Amino acid sequence: MSNKEYYARWLQIKEQFERTLAEDERIQELAVNYIGIKPQATAVEMVARVYSKYCELYNKLCDCYDQMEQAQRRSYIKTIIDAITCRIIELKKTLEEVEVFEFTYSDNAVQQMLMQPFDIEIMCPFFYPFEIRRAEMQYVMDQIFSGNRIGDPTPTPSEIERREEERALEEQKIQEQKEAEIRRKLALGEDIQALENPIMLTPAELELKRKTDEFNKHAFTIQKMERSRIVLREKSNKAFKDKNLYLELAGLKKPPKEEKVRKKATELIQMILRKFMQIKRINLREKKLKEKLGMVISSWQQPSAKVQLEKVKEARRNFRRTYYEQWLKQNIDEKARVLRLREGDVYDDISDEIRQWFTQWFREVRNFDEFPYAEEGGSILIVRGETFSIEEYLQWLTDEEKRLKAQGAQPQSKEQLKAEKAFQREERKRLAAEARDREKKRINEYKKARMHPDNDPGVYVTIGTKHDALKWSWQDYETIWKEIDEPDPKIDAVKGHIMQLITENAYKEMRIELRPVVDEVMRLELAILNNALKLDYKSFGMKPPPIKKRKKPKKAKVPKPDKSNPKLMFQVLADHGIVRKYPHTLLDDYWGDRNYAAADCRAVLWTPTFPPPCIGDLKEQIRIRCILTLGAECSGLHRTQLLVGPKGAGKKTLVYAIATETNALLVDLSPLNVYNKFLGAKHTRQMFSYVNKISRLMQPTVILVDQADKMFYKKVPKEEKMFDPTRFSKDLFKEIIRPIGTNDKILVLGTATEPWLSKAAPMHKAFPSTIMIPKSDYGSISYILTKMLMKYHGVDRDFNVHSTAQALRGYDIHTIRDVVESLMNGKRLAELYFKPLEPMEILAGVLKSDGAVYTDAAATEMFKAWYTSYSPWGAKYVEYMLMLESQYLYKLKNDKKKKQEAA
Repeated sequence: MSNKEYYARWLQIKEQFERTLAEDERIQELAVNYIGIKPQATAVEMVARVYSKYCELYNKLCDCYDQMEQAQRRSYIKTIIDAITCRIIELKKTLEEVEVFEFTYSDNAVQQMLMQPFDIEIMCPFFYPFEIRRAEMQYVMDQIFSGNRIGDPTPTPSEIERREEERALEEQKIQEQKEAEIRRKLALGEDIQALENPIMLTPAELELKRKTDEFNKHAFTIQKMERSRIVLREKSNKAFKDKNLYLELAGLKKPPKEEKVRKKATELIQMILRKFMQIKRINLREKKLKEKLGMVISSWQQPSAKVQLEKVKEARRNFRRTYYEQWLKQNIDEKARVLRLREGDVYDDISDEIRQWFTQWFREVRNFDEFPYAEEGGSILIVRGETFSIEEYLQWLTDEEKRLKAQGAQPQSKEQLKAEKAFQREERKRLAAEARDREKKRINEYKKARMHPDNDPGVYVTIGTKHDALKWSWQDYETIWKEIDEPDPKIDAVKGHIMQLITENAYKEMRIELRPVVDEVMRLELAILNNALKLDYKSFGMKPPPIKKRKKPKKAKVPKPDKSNPKLMFQVLADHGIVRKYPHTLLDDYWGDRNYAAADCRAVLWTPTFPPPCIGDLKEQIRIRCILTLGAECSGLHRTQLLVGPKGAGKKTLVYAIATETNALLVDLSPLNVYNKFLGAKHTRQMFSYVNKISRLMQPTVILVDQADKMFYKKVPKEEKMFDPTRFSKDLFKEIIRPIGTNDKILVLGTATEPWLSKAAPMHKAFPSTIMIPKSDYGSISYILTKMLMKYHGVDRDFNVHSTAQALRGYDIHTIRDVVESLMNGKRLAELYFKPLEPMEILAGVLKSDGAVYTDAAATEMFKAWYTSYSPWGAKYVEYMLMLESQYLYKLKNDKKKKQEAA
């Protein structure tokens, strides 16, 4: 799209955003006023509508932020994206509370808004990989992972001399071996060939050489087959000609048929050909119709438009970077110009502003308030009105006189002040405890009222705390850009930069820089005025009225400069395999279908059913809880997630997908990876120190704890005692998880296969949030088999995928994919023409596979029982089911009573 089209799209997004914000405010009013929503399905749809609209807006805003070439507007869009990210995460939690399940379904709301489920799928923002990690840190990662040891310490002169001696000794040893080999061949009379020195290649050159050799090998194979085909064709043509010539010369060749017979045969062939072409056209038309309806999948796929689209987007990004550099240069030039021409005027304006505050206080109360400390912000608090007003001072002065009069003009002693503070502290605790008791009582009464359908107050929506921040970020944008965003804008509002905004920003920055300087001068001036005021009061034999003392803020501790070298720390962790490369895996590579019936089943009024989630439903949890959470700067987020599922369910694949989508550094602290590394208390502290520093320097970072259930074993099995899996069970939370701050782009991911063997309390402390991976279902297996098999041209389009998927329910997806890939080898593909693929081949391959994992009903119940006892959603689900059962029994009783009265 062009710049004008992106601008027009931005105006549409603004209108959509305002409508969504208004609808969100209506939900907030219901939440604040404790207005219940009945029935449950209505509450789900109301919250799901706002959630879905925010998800759609999020994707559109990310696209605009990526492709917009107006440098000044992009920073405001980024702020809105950050605020909307927090709101989406909060609405997802609200939707879970309303639906009483971690897996939520917005299908009914999406259907009402004439949208598709794809429209509300959160796309990974492109700026995660490109705008979070610093360029120099990315360079260190790339170099060390490529095999270049840039993190090794600089060797000392003695170390260099020792290495040279070792190299000389090694070369001498190699030379002696060559001479010994020559002498041996001379003694045996063998030919002596010149020994060439091996050429040392870099990893990149080795990879290029491997690809070149592979290409040449395939090219030679094609050339050989083509030459063979040409020779065989020429031989067969020559043999055919020789045979015809022999028959003709020998008089054995049959004479041609009569003209009448040949004409009749021609008409018959034409008729059959026309009928064949007619049938072929009908079949082709039906095939195209079925392909459009999705009934048949063609083996030929059109070239993906994503590649071309990405090229166009990258070209626009280059233009955007050019405009951004021009804007930065213009900012620097304009700031220097404004500082040179208007520094004195701005200095006088700030001074006059503060002197006016002095004058106002002196005229009203004949005194001066204390000047705010620099640590608080200085005179900026005066401008904002966050200091003592004159009315507040007069009220404080009256209360202080009454207090002193009640105490007999005796100042309080230290013990009295200490006792008063202790009393106030205990009073605050008492009030907080009473508030907690009232809230607990309200919740118990609410749960009791919901048991009866006639007294049911409905569903209360949770009060959102991120809505105000989103509204303020939008108001900040409107304050600056409301007059600029017009239907027919100027060219600088579409691309480039607006000079007026640069000048205003230069004045703003100059005021911020000059204000601390002016504050120091004004503090000296205030001290002089206070001394003069004391002398005036003293001359009249009076004491100046008291002033409330400001509490001096604590000075922020200046962090000590870190003497550790990032290259050295990264190199040490890479050498030990704690930071490592991982397979490039996208979230789209984790195949699975969604449960499209869950929303309707849950929306049934009195007798809802709750079908289990499918594999495709897992992606929404990953996008919200992992990908969005990793980049969000919100408080109250769980920065740890525990992926629980049977073997082969794809837990590590999901971890790699999260790391790939966000271009995150992977730190592997799995028990079986670090059991023999950094031994001893001192080295363990060093490892945790390196991990924490590197995680923040190289963020975004994903910390993997594979098989985390083994770290919290109740009893370590004998065969695993040598690995000491519980070595970091106490240190993980204290050293890694607890220090993670709100602004840190760090995510801790654990995986568990047998969580019931672990201690629940310490594992819940480290991983309070859990994502259960569902077992393989019919829809997901059918989708995977269709996607894998239909890409082969020889496979029948009517292959019985559905029966095969029904028979493979419960088997892990990894085994199914491996079996299909190994089965469809070159030999089997060549046989498809005369030996069609049968479902039993896939079934037999899965059953014979050594690594196949089948999750039966007993295993499913074990996971479900553990989840009910471990996750808080287990208890909520039990309470919800009791409430539904109670309401249904009351409903049946009322229906029976009505029938009796009617009879």
